Parts: sequence; C-alpha cells; structure tokens
Amino acid sequence: MNSRVCVLAACLMAVATPVLGQEAGTLELGGHAQATWFDELTNLSDATAWGAGGFAGVFFARNLAFEAALGRSWTEDATPAGVDGTWTPVRGRLVYSIPLADRIYPLLGVGGVFNDYDGFYGGSDFGLSGLIGLKGYFTDRWAVRTDLTVDHVPSPVNEGLTVNAQQVDKHTNWTLTMGLSVDIGDGRARDTDGDGVLDRVDTCTGTPLGVRVDASGCRLDGDSDGVYDEDDSCLNTPRGVRVDAEGCRVDSDGDGVFDEQDRCASTPSGVRVDATGCRVDTDGDGVFDEQDRCASTPSGVRVDATGCRVDTDGDGVFDEQDRCASTPRGTEVDASGCPALFEAEQMNLVLEGVNFETGSAILTPGARQVLDRVATSLVGNPGIRVEVSGHTDNTGSRNFNVALSQSRAESVVEYLVGQGVAENRMEARGFGPDRQIATNDTADGRAMNRRVELRRID
Repeated sequence: MNSRVCVLAACLMAVATPVLGQEAGTLELGGHAQATWFDELTNLSDATAWGAGGFAGVFFARNLAFEAALGRSWTEDATPAGVDGTWTPVRGRLVYSIPLADRIYPLLGVGGVFNDYDGFYGGSDFGLSGLIGLKGYFTDRWAVRTDLTVDHVPSPVNEGLTVNAQQVDKHTNWTLTMGLSVDIGDGRARDTDGDGVLDRVDTCTGTPLGVRVDASGCRLDGDSDGVYDEDDSCLNTPRGVRVDAEGCRVDSDGDGVFDEQDRCASTPSGVRVDATGCRVDTDGDGVFDEQDRCASTPSGVRVDATGCRVDTDGDGVFDEQDRCASTPRGTEVDASGCPALFEAEQMNLVLEGVNFETGSAILTPGARQVLDRVATSLVGNPGIRVEVSGHTDNTGSRNFNVALSQSRAESVVEYLVGQGVAENRMEARGFGPDRQIATNDTADGRAMNRRVELRRID
C-alpha cells in the first residue's frame, strides 16, 4: 500500500503546473466525517470505525501549510465482550497543495500522530502520519476535501501483547476523511488589476484597465522600445534603438541619420553628413567640405581655416615642405624653402661680405649676418657637406698668409657650428695666396683675393 501511495504522489507532482495557489498567511479551517480501518494487531473491531473531526491549517509559504487535525472514532475491541470505546488521533503535519488546475488541488502531507485510546488500554502512543488527498473549490473560498491518511505506530500502546497468535510490535491504521474547508485571509491567488493574469504570476499588478498584457501581466511592448504598444506609432522599430514618445526612431539634429547610428548628433542644420551623421571632410584636412576652398589637398598637409595649404613665410614653399619656415620676405630660397646658397650645378660659392679684422681671424659684424644666412641654409639642407676655404692676397710672407687663411676658415666653421650646423659636415682649409682669382697689382684685385669660399663636397 505504501508503495502505491508514493507512486501516486510522484505522478501528481510531475503533472502539476503553477495555475493557482493559496497565498502565504491564509488560514484554512475544515470539518469532516471519517472512516478508519485499524491494524488487526490493535485488537479492535475489523469493521469500519466511523467518526468525525476537524483541522486548522496556516499557509506559511505559497501552497505549503502546517495543519493540526483532531478526530474521534467510536469502535469496540475484538473480545467476545465487545467493549465499546473511542479512539482520538491528534495529528500535526505539513501539507502541500499541488496547483493542478483552477479549482483542483491534489494534496500531499507528512507529519506525526498522537493516539489516545479510551475504554481499551487506557493509554496512548505516537507514530508517523502521511496524507494524500484532493481538494476541489466550488466557490472562491469553500472547497470539498477528502484525505486518505496512514498512521504508522512503531511502538504501539499494546506492544508485547499477543493478538491473533502474533506478538504486537507495530500498528498501521488507514483513515479516509471527507468534508468541507474554507479559506480565511488572502486565500487563493487573485487577479487584483483584472488583466486576466493572477496576482501570483503577475509582475505588474497595477496595469490600467483595458490595456493588453503579456503572460506575466505586464503591458505589451512588442518591439521593446520602452513605448507600450497602445501608444506606439512605430511598432517595428529595431531592438535597442532610441525612440521618441510615439515609439519612433529619433534624429535629433535632422540630418537624416538616426541617433543610434549618428556619431555626431549635433551637426548644424543643412550641412552635408556621411553615413555616420558626421560632417564630411573629403580630403581629411580637418576643414569640413562646406568651408573648404581647396577640397583636394594631399593627405597630411597643413592647411589654413579655408582648407588650403599654408606657406607661412610666403616664399612659395608650402610649410610641410619648408625646412626654413621663417625666411624673410623676398629671400631667394631653394626647393626646401631655405635661403639658396648654390645654384643648379654650382659647386663653389664666394661668401661675399665675410670679412675679418685686419691681420686676424676675427669676423666683422657684417660677416656674421652673412654667415647667419649660410647657417640657416645648411641647417635646412642636412644632406649638404661643404669645404670652407680661406684665401689671402700676396701681401706678406706666404707662410703667414697660409696660417692666417687656415685660421679664418676655422673661425667661419666655428661660427657656423655655433648656429647649429654639425661640425662633421664641414672641413676648414687655408690656401693663403696660392689660389688667386684677380691680380694682386691693384687694391681691388687684392680685395677680391682676400675671400672665404664654400665648396660642395657631398
């Protein structure tokens, strides 16, 4: 019998679905008639013992209650005298109501029983109690309930006696009850907001009347845009996009690109934008096309506010190519924007104006101005190497003039190094009077012979 009860209980639990249920805090009261079949070792009548009883249960969790039940049955012992007496079971048990259907609840219970025997043994015993039942509601609160209870007593009140040629060591009694019960308090799950979804599963219990809701009782938002379907003018917006109060995608700056795709959401009205909603800069120079007067400048070049390449010093060489970006206005420059030293195919250059104090290697102030221009050009053209050569006229001894010209060449190199020209790019040589370019018979000729030259050696 026990195995059949367990199988039935497992089947009921397997098909159970959360349709309805008593809420926590509900009090269930009930009364019933009962019929009991005693274990033959109780030595009580083998006929059905009739009785009555009642119970009270408190649901401390949804569908799970603690019940206290009291019954009384009238029976007699099996002796020839047939002594009448009463059997009073007091049960405490946990009962789970399986929410099988709207009004039908299979029941499973387990607990303990206290048995009092009056008129037979004058004593009592304790045992384990199990229950399987069914409750059917015919109103919101009133139900018909029938339970089958089994009480197993491992140490019965007549333990050790002999009954029907057997020594008593345990009792197992079966009781069938049928009666009515009523819920007091919250009772079964309700639909407070009248949306057709019971409060027990309704996660939005305050929805307005008449709106459509889903299985959880919440208003429908089919496209999940945060605007309920009854207010949504654009019911199929893509998931996750930003929408306005009517459920339509937003284009805040009116550039034709929706905000969720717009990386530049505040572009001025009327400007041209790309697929990401950003203003267009075709040549990538940092000037938007609507302001760009030179819309095809090469990539990476410096441009002004109108998008055109910059020539800061106005020498005809754009800044990105200009190695000497501050040459004075009107200065003749080479392709790198630096003051021109050598013309095309020219290898030698006389540094006009590079003069020294008489009989020394000390540069005059005017010479320094000329050398500043030379230094600027050499710094801007780091690939050029030069020979700096000093020359004199034939006045005085040759040895003196050679030494003087060497000192003057070295003085020029030293000055250029001080202006940033790498020393390893220059060689200083003094030739004295050996390389004349004019006659030494006149003052003008001797002046021309006293000179400093640059010769490209790269």
